[in-house]
Amino acid sequence: MATRTIGLDISARRLLAAEVSGSIGRHPTLHRVHAVELPEGAARDSEVIDVPAVSNALKQLWREGGFKSKRVVLGVGNQRVLVRDHTVPLMPLPQLQQALPYQVADLLPVPVTETILDFYPVAEVEGSDPPQVQGLLVAAIKDSVETNVATLEDAGLRAAGVDLSPFGMLRALMPGGQLNGCHTVVYLGARTTFIVVAVDGTPRFVRIVPAGGETVTDAVEDLTGLEREEAEALKMTIGIDQGADPQYRETADAMLAALRSIFGSIRSTNSYYLSNLGGQPIESLIVMGAETLVPGFVRAVGEYVDLPVTVGTPRVGVRVDKSLDPETFAKYEQELAIPIGLGLRKG
Repeated sequence: MATRTIGLDISARRLLAAEVSGSIGRHPTLHRVHAVELPEGAARDSEVIDVPAVSNALKQLWREGGFKSKRVVLGVGNQRVLVRDHTVPLMPLPQLQQALPYQVADLLPVPVTETILDFYPVAEVEGSDPPQVQGLLVAAIKDSVETNVATLEDAGLRAAGVDLSPFGMLRALMPGGQLNGCHTVVYLGARTTFIVVAVDGTPRFVRIVPAGGETVTDAVEDLTGLEREEAEALKMTIGIDQGADPQYRETADAMLAALRSIFGSIRSTNSYYLSNLGGQPIESLIVMGAETLVPGFVRAVGEYVDLPVTVGTPRVGVRVDKSLDPETFAKYEQELAIPIGLGLRKG
């Protein structure tokens, strides 16, 4: 039986896990999906705050979800993770890993000893002498990553790897061929939005924005005075399209105002890429996350960013195990790209 890996996405609201076997190009299969709500304040996006609370939630997740593996790949991605374009001398990877802390120390907002560094090579720099490689520098706060790993271990699980969540979402779309060409891929999480410009599935520019679906719910809650669950339900019911109805116009306008900051970040990301890194035009926008189900969202983001829009789904290239409950899959389908992509990471 193929080795199974669990991709785990931690948000302020819940733990969402997907059990995956296989790999890109080798018939990846989704076997199980399950989520457990977290107590308020136990975590923020990809970061554990209350270790005992999250450890207990992980035990519940495994117990209820029936996962067959304890190998877990954790996703990271928030404002405490730096991702930036960077160029390094061409050298063997082990040598680069040793040299990287000295090369980037002046670029980081915290001491390099407090970070975990990685470098994602993209392409050799043409005409460089000595040869150089352009890529993406990733720097995560060490204490945060170590706390997440310790929480897994406290729950009796094993960290098989830690990966940047935006890389995971791209990996989930690769088997279905959705990333052929140049596209901007956007995932709206609870409090964080990932924006990645990718060429044939290779990330060329990554931006992490501190706003997401909860930002829109905040706007509805503040305007209407509704309880949180009622504000969320209203958001998903009326959406943006019912702004023409006098009864809902003010609420829809508040939602659109909250989304405009995210839309503006997408547009400015595209402009930066085309001005500084672009080798070919951006063909389309691929959006994911629960907010894609908000009525009018897809139309609005397409009009604001001025690109054709599709809703990405890992379902295109990942087989779904027949034993997976269809209702469970449907419930979380728009949010599965990150945990599935993390599960496809090997090593």
